[in-house]
Amino acid sequence: MPHQQAMKTNLKKAQKEFVQDLYDRKKSSLTASAYTKDLDQLIKYLFNCGVTAVEEVSSRHLEEFLQNLYDAKKLSPKSVSRKINSIKSFANFLVTRNYLTNNLAKDIKHPKLITKAPKIFSKTECLALREVARKDPKTLTMIELMLQTGIRISELAGLEVSHLSLGRPATLFVPQRESQKERVIPLNTKAKEALQKFIDTERQVNSAFLFTTRSGKAILIRNIRSSMERLFKRAGLKGSKVNDFRHTFTGHQLAMGVSLQTICRVAGHKTLTTTEKYLKYMKIKKPGIKEVLEEI
Repeated sequence: MPHQQAMKTNLKKAQKEFVQDLYDRKKSSLTASAYTKDLDQLIKYLFNCGVTAVEEVSSRHLEEFLQNLYDAKKLSPKSVSRKINSIKSFANFLVTRNYLTNNLAKDIKHPKLITKAPKIFSKTECLALREVARKDPKTLTMIELMLQTGIRISELAGLEVSHLSLGRPATLFVPQRESQKERVIPLNTKAKEALQKFIDTERQVNSAFLFTTRSGKAILIRNIRSSMERLFKRAGLKGSKVNDFRHTFTGHQLAMGVSLQTICRVAGHKTLTTTEKYLKYMKIKKPGIKEVLEEI
């Protein structure tokens, strides 16, 4: 249906309303940030095409934008697929708010993705990482904690001392974070000893957070990531990612006979299917039945 010029909706205005709707529906700040960046890129492309209003956008514009991501931006199919999710969500929002009568993105197909096996550090590589971090107690403790518990980098950054119980049994409480449920992780001897040593000798006592900056504030995720990337290079593991610690935890625990259910619960996987994939990566035919975490 044609619209009068005065009734047209500016794309940036619609984007702002969409992002606010994400927050209203309790979507995570990470999700909102990712969608904002993706739509910023789309809207910039549309503006360069002379398209500034929602009603002026066509399916052809969206298809050409996505093709541009492949040709000019050289993005991977996985990155393009994520942007398609953002576009589809935005298009659906525009329909529900009656800015559009038809969903322009409904026929857009996701590219086929080739699932790569995750990087799982060998025992030798784990030793190499510990060795290069030997003179940096904070980094060494973070490495040990990620290897022995499989916690996410965001969970690591937000840990407070009150989340730890280093008695018998030793446990780590991971509070609910956005879409992740709270859970209690049993700490094996390596994790417990590393934490106890760090708290007794290195930790700043004037902060509630376990890992802090020099000013006592919680360490930032990007700082952890930068620190680990430097560490990977020094250990000869260039190209590795922080999330590889989590893959390593899951893979090695399965290899040592810990049950799928135990690992799924400890790692905070949303479904058992996620954990089961590692059986193939580790070439395990029959999963174990142990309910206690082993040491890596």
